[in-house]
This record gives sequence, structure tokens and C-alpha cells, in this order.
Amino acid sequence: MKGLWRKGLSKIKKFSVRTFLLILICVVMPLTGVCIYIRMSMEDFIQNKLSENVIQNIARGERNISDALQSIAALTNAFVYDDELQERIMNPSITEYDNARYFDQIINRLYISNGFDMVQDTKIILFDNYDRVYSNWSMNYENYDFLLEHDWVKSSMEKKGHVVWSMFSPAYIKGEETTYISMAKAFLQDKTEGEVIGTIIISIGQQKFSDILMEYAYEGDMAYVCTEDGMVLLEKDSDQLVSEETLNDVYSQVRGDASGSLKCKVGGKNYLVSFYTIPKPWVFNEQQLKVFHFTDYQEVTNQVMMISSRMNTIIVLVIGVLILILYISIRMLVSPIALLSSQMQNYTLDSEITGIDTERADEIGQLNRSFAQMSENIKGLFKKLESEHEVKERYRYESLRAQINPHFLFNTLTSIRWMALIRGADNIVDAIDALAHMLKYSMSRDNSLVTIGEEVDNIRNYLYIQNCRYGNHCKLEVELEEDILSLKTMKFILQPIVENSIIHGYDKNREEIIVQIYGWIEDDDLNIYVEDDGKGISREMIEAFESAKQSRIKESKLTGIGMKNVDECIRITFGSKYGLTLDSLEKQGTIVKFRLPVLREETISDEENYDC
Repeated sequence: MKGLWRKGLSKIKKFSVRTFLLILICVVMPLTGVCIYIRMSMEDFIQNKLSENVIQNIARGERNISDALQSIAALTNAFVYDDELQERIMNPSITEYDNARYFDQIINRLYISNGFDMVQDTKIILFDNYDRVYSNWSMNYENYDFLLEHDWVKSSMEKKGHVVWSMFSPAYIKGEETTYISMAKAFLQDKTEGEVIGTIIISIGQQKFSDILMEYAYEGDMAYVCTEDGMVLLEKDSDQLVSEETLNDVYSQVRGDASGSLKCKVGGKNYLVSFYTIPKPWVFNEQQLKVFHFTDYQEVTNQVMMISSRMNTIIVLVIGVLILILYISIRMLVSPIALLSSQMQNYTLDSEITGIDTERADEIGQLNRSFAQMSENIKGLFKKLESEHEVKERYRYESLRAQINPHFLFNTLTSIRWMALIRGADNIVDAIDALAHMLKYSMSRDNSLVTIGEEVDNIRNYLYIQNCRYGNHCKLEVELEEDILSLKTMKFILQPIVENSIIHGYDKNREEIIVQIYGWIEDDDLNIYVEDDGKGISREMIEAFESAKQSRIKESKLTGIGMKNVDECIRITFGSKYGLTLDSLEKQGTIVKFRLPVLREETISDEENYDC
């Protein structure tokens, strides 16, 4: 078992197997997941779109219901604001018959009015304070005073002019069993204020409400109107398919939602239930009404299942084709790489490259050509290394011989110094001391870094020797604080610049040249300036120096002895943001700016190497 496990692991380590698994995991499997997700989302999408359509349709019905109820409420104004009708019902001397005729005239005018097309479907009755009753239907000499005893009618009289609704109340017209949506409003003496002089009741039958509710429904749809406590006020379900238990279950799931949709089973079939809440003031016993709309969803489910089955088949075929293409592609890719790998494993300097196709135009051909070119480069490098090794050996031999000369010169100068002391030639002694210090400074290899103070002392010794030779023609001024003098820097970076100032800046018409060394710390950088008042440097020389810095070309003599070498060594040692900057002064002279890092003794690690 362990052997099979190790064998399986060794195969997984192969590039071809890992590439195959990578593409399988990162491409084929996500693609499969996307296909499955699309298939699973399709039913939800269809459900949502169907629900949106149903809700849009029943929302139109809702608007129609709201408009119808608003029309009924507005219908009262045709009676309340009729001046003649108000005068008639306030006058007890006018007979009930005459008032009833005028009442009928108002009804007839409303029949032909475009704004009240629902008059023919409404029941209107008016009571005045003199026990006279007027209606748009035949009362058959029945007494309808009992309507004035209903709570909602009494409430309208108490509210003096405000409409009070009675939703889905039992029929009050004798001989009818349907339910009505009714409203009552009190007549006031001054239309909007004063004593109550009458009460009008306008009603619309349940059937009209049902027709409006189902006007935009699909064929076979069912609708229910319920109160907040689950009481069914209106149903449009001729076959009584929705049981009370099913309706209660649906209502419990959406009790806190104003609108939406869900799926349920009714009579073994799938139905999409869309619901919405009728807004206030259309309430029943102070409870808001909720409409449930049942739409047959079984056909949609059957279509989705058929499409899902077809998609499953297509997904399986696509995955199979992808895996086959993937396997063939990996084999085509790996075979030439395996051949190249074999060539590389057996490669030696003396071997010839054979068997690989360097003429291919694809990436494999480029890889083969690169390997062939690499073989030629390696052979050339080995030849170059052999040549450089010979040169280094010769240089090492010559440098060992040359090391004798500085020590021999130092010892010889020491002997001459003692002879000068014996004879009292103090100036010779000082010159020899200065030269000896310079030699000692140059031969010291204890540390690649020195202090700024040591570098300045070396410059003083150098200038002393120059003044002995040329008659005190150079003056040195150093303005550096003790903190800066104790900082560390590279050896021999200031002396070549001072030497350039003397050699290139000295004017024979002047008695002396002044060299100033000053500086300060700014933004964690050490800025040191070497400034002279000599002949100055031309703009061409500055540009030549900058070009030499950028292009790494051979240093021009115009830029000064060793100046580019100093700049390049600083950049290599400390970083590209450090180095030298040249500029000429306005009147005469040259200024060289050193930008160096701030290196203190305590911050330098023993492991750091700053040797250029």
C-alpha cells in the first residue's frame, strides 16, 4: 500500500500531471460549477420573473381597486356639495317624493359623467334628519333605519364630514346575500362645518371588487383577501383548491412581509404564491388586508426539469471533450520538454547538442534555441575564465613584488628624517613627516572606513608637501563640527578632489589658492562641500562629468584625476542616491558636493563591508 502511495506521489510531481491537475482544478471544475450554478439558478430566475409579472399584474389590479375606492369616496362630494340638495333635506316642508326625484336627477347626471363610471355598480342611500330616505334602488317600502345603528355609520356622524369605511360587511339590502364594501359620510349644515343634517352611505358589491382584483390575472389563477389575523374576507377559487390549512401555512410564512413571493404545493401541483398588502385607509376592523395570488407553476417546473436534463447531458459531454483535449495538449507540450530535459541532464562541455528541434516557431522551439545558445555561451565563458585566471595570476605575482616598494620608501624616508634632525633641517623633517603620514595612511588596511577627521588630516599633510614644493601657494580652511569629524566614510575620497582644485584651479597670476571644506547633516544625509576660488570649471566639463557618470564611458581628463572613480566608488558602496555633484561659482572657482550617508561608530556592524 505504501509502495502505491509513493508511486502516486512521484507521478504527481511530474510537470505534465501537475499541469493536468492544475487545469482540471482551475478551469474544468470551475466551468462545471458555473454550468451547474446556471442550471440551478434558472428555476429561481424563472420564478422571480414570473413573480415579477404576476405582482405587476396584480399591482395594476391594486391600483384599480384603490382608484375604485377613491372614486367612491369622491362620489360623496357630488351629493355633499350640491347646494339644492342641501337646501331640500334641510326643508321639512318639501315632500320626500320631490326630494327623491331630485336625488334621482343627481344619480342620472353621475351616470353620464366620465369621472364616475362606477355609479351603476354602486348602491347609494341618503338619510336626512326628518326620517326621509332616498336611494338608487327600490327599497320596496322596507325600513332601512337600522343602518343608522351600525357602529361604522354612527362613527361617521360623530366624525362630522370624515369618511368611515366598512370593508366586506354583510349585505344590508334586504333580499341579497352578497357582501359589500361600504362607506358612510355625514352631511353638515355648512358643507364642511355645522350640525349634521344627513348621512349618505355608498356601497360596492364583492363581485365587482373580485373582478377588479382578477382583471390582470392569468387563466386558472386563484386569489384570496385576508385580514391580519388570517380571516378570509374574499376568495376567487371556483374549484376550492386551496385548503384553509394551506392558506394558514402560507400566511404564517409571510406575516411580517409587505409583498413578495414563495412556492407551495396545492392539490399535488406546484404553485407560485405572490402577495401584497393593501395600503391604508382600506382596512377591515382596523386591520390591513393582504392579497394572496396563486399562479400555476407546474408547467414551468416541467420545462425547467427538461432543460436541466438536457443541460446535464451537455455538461457531461463538454467536460469529457475538455479532459480529452487537455490530455492531448499536455502530451504535446511535455514530450519535447522531456527530450530537452534529457539533453540538459547529460550535458557536458564536450558534448554536442543533437535531437532537439531548434527550427520550431513556437515557445518550445525558442526554448530549444535558448538552450543551444546557452551551451555556446557557457563554452565561451569557460574560455574567458581561463584567460582571466591567467591574467589574475600574473597580477597577483606583480602586486606581491610591488608591495615591497611602499615599505622600502617608508623605511628610507625614516632614515633621511633622522639625518635631517641631526643636521637641524626642520623643514625637511616636517615634509618627511607629512609624507610618512600619507604613506602610513595609504598602507593601513585595518578597516575600510576612516573618520572624516582622519581624511582631513591626510589632506593637511598632502597640502603641506605641496606648499613646500610650490612656496605656500595653497591655503586650506576647514569648517566642520566635531560631530561631523567623528563620522565614518571611505578612505581617499576628499584628497583627489583637493588635488584637482590645486592642479586644475591654480592660477599662476595669483599668489595663492584657497580651498574650503565645510558641511552639515541634512535629512539624514551628510553633505560635504570642497570649494576653491581657482580658475573654475566650465559648463562643458560639468556636462562631460555627468555624461561619464551616466554612460560609464572612459573618464575624460577634463573632469579631473580620479573624480569619476570617486563618484562611482561612493555609489557602489553606499547606493545610487549618493555621490558627487559639480558646479561652478558665479565669479570664479569650483564647488564639489559630496552626498554621503551618516555613519557613526556605534551604528556600523562588524559584518558590514564598505571596501570598494
